[in-house]
Amino acid sequence: MPKVYIQGSGGKIDGMYTPSENEKAPSVLILHPHPLYGGTMNNKIIYGMAKQFADSGFSVLRINFRGVGNSDGQFSNGVGELDDAASAFDWLHLQNQKSSQLWVAGFSFGAWIAMQLVMRRPEIDSFVVASTPVSRYNFNFFVPCPIAGLIIQAEEDEISLPQSTLGLHSKLQQNGNIRIVLEVVESATHFFVGHEEQIFDSITSYIKEALTSKNPNKIVRYRKRKRLKKSVA
Repeated sequence: MPKVYIQGSGGKIDGMYTPSENEKAPSVLILHPHPLYGGTMNNKIIYGMAKQFADSGFSVLRINFRGVGNSDGQFSNGVGELDDAASAFDWLHLQNQKSSQLWVAGFSFGAWIAMQLVMRRPEIDSFVVASTPVSRYNFNFFVPCPIAGLIIQAEEDEISLPQSTLGLHSKLQQNGNIRIVLEVVESATHFFVGHEEQIFDSITSYIKEALTSKNPNKIVRYRKRKRLKKSVA
């Protein structure tokens, strides 16, 4: 798992890159939680996501946003972090020009950045996000959704409120040709402590379905273990 440094608009971006031996393997960029609250590319969920993708045959890049770890710069309220993600995605794309698919993934704050990147990079084929902070940030840019993806929600999330995520999911489904998978993990809170394996199982299952489906945009698999009200918080 070699260390890499990528040049971005705010200076060097610190990353870890695990290339696949298959030059046509799919590739994924993974983005971490909020930099001001301890978020780094070594976060337990981010590390686990990277392992699931690597074990599924992907080339995997995870980065530290500006001001985190050995990355230059300082926190930029999402603006600079989106630039970092775009620079990292361009680097990943350049390293994997024969890649069969390009994905993006993120956790919490990183999920917000990842979903913005989806709207800026039409070459992205799918996304995986967890603890999407819909109740903290504006997601109006993401309607309608252009590609299929997986959203993982903690049932008892105190930061990314479940009702807000359910509302976003309903809006994203306005594009009848695209289906978004929504997984609600029972009894879990924002950081999924004690429920990490459920997240990783969901990711592995979604990857397998997406890569084997003849039409991945038609994947429909909405599971929740307890009924949640449909109102938007």
